[in-house]
Amino acid sequence: MKTASSESFCLTRYKPGSLRELWTIVWPLMLSGISGTIMVFTDRAILAGYSSEAFNACSAAQPWFWTFDGALMALIACAEVIIGRLNGAQRYKEIGPAVWQMVTLAFATYLILIPVAFNAHYLLADTIETLGEPYLRMLLLTLPFEFAGFGAIGAFFVGRGDTGKIPMVVMTSCFLNCVLDYWFVFGGLGVPSLGIRGAALGTNISAIISFTIFLILFLRKKYRSHYAVHTYRWSWDVVHQCLKIGFPNTVAYSFSNSGWALAYQFFALNLIPEHYKAYCVAFSIYNLMFCVTDGLGKATGTLCANFLGANQRLYLSSVLRQGVRLVAMFVVGFIIFLLLFAHPLIGFLGSKEFASNAVFFKQTHLFLTWYVGVFACDALRYCVNGFLFSLLKAKVILTANVILYWGVCLIPTYLTVTYWHWNPVIYAQMLVLNQVIALVGFYIWYKRGTWKQG
Repeated sequence: MKTASSESFCLTRYKPGSLRELWTIVWPLMLSGISGTIMVFTDRAILAGYSSEAFNACSAAQPWFWTFDGALMALIACAEVIIGRLNGAQRYKEIGPAVWQMVTLAFATYLILIPVAFNAHYLLADTIETLGEPYLRMLLLTLPFEFAGFGAIGAFFVGRGDTGKIPMVVMTSCFLNCVLDYWFVFGGLGVPSLGIRGAALGTNISAIISFTIFLILFLRKKYRSHYAVHTYRWSWDVVHQCLKIGFPNTVAYSFSNSGWALAYQFFALNLIPEHYKAYCVAFSIYNLMFCVTDGLGKATGTLCANFLGANQRLYLSSVLRQGVRLVAMFVVGFIIFLLLFAHPLIGFLGSKEFASNAVFFKQTHLFLTWYVGVFACDALRYCVNGFLFSLLKAKVILTANVILYWGVCLIPTYLTVTYWHWNPVIYAQMLVLNQVIALVGFYIWYKRGTWKQG
């Protein structure tokens, strides 16, 4: 096998393992993640102005969408690690065929998503089923285009550290989604008002267009000769690697995100209107920061995978340390953001119905206070996950996510809120505890140093 030497391999023009190198990879990936966070926020913000019922239904249906999105994307996006290792080892001609296999796998997810889409009503609380079901069904039916574009083909750029092209696709997708959402929800220019279905339709169209742009960029002439992107060659070895790396995390995402979706459903059934609205609004604001956590995780995994492929294991700990530094900076930025913009955003998303409701405002601010801690822990966990993925330690993530999320967070929240009527902010508090336990466990394992061995 041809490998890169420590002298010849360099992913960026900055010092390997430095903060500048990590930031060079992170910021385009953050912009890539904005596509998802803007979709969530735009749908909710526009529907908040349309009707409170549509906003509530959208808020409760979206977590199920993200459950399938996150779980299946974890399987497809593991191509970033595979491509990163191939790139680090300078096995360039194997990269294009590997991407095409992941594209095939992306569209094969229709075998799962079509039955789910047409039985979506079983996933939703009775109070939001009427409006939430068509919205969720429509989103699920174009999800494979997102997997193929942002997941499989996007991994071609991410895995090689060539992330500069991704923001262009992302910003195009965000712009289309915002314009189409508003147009289809409220109607105009010959289009009738479609309400919550219009929000889903706007997202559907932008997902298909984004995939088309990714495909055009991927098939450019300069990539054909160097990476054989025009070649389709099936390899069970790539499929095996994909399942080995991605399937445990797919299961982990399924358990953790389905728990999050279930939390929305029992909150919709058990909370007073002010508290449920506060939870939906607070998470809508917090979710704007998910692009940071996702970008940090992918960047950490990409750098570590490339260094492993190039036999430069000594840089792994440096990448992880720089990730912690970036997390600290973003936490400070999030706090400043909340101090400046939280109150007007709460009023905007709360709509006229809750504009002067003191209970609603107080509860939303309480949620956001704890979400600062959730963000800090989440961002650190994603860095850790990227590090572990590069080492092919996905089973560690599976075990920690499943046991801790359900045992420490979801079940205690359900019992305390449903039967003992505690304040639902206990959910955010348990999320912090859950992540702290996982991070402490990782730190103990990390200090043992077994990961340094080849």
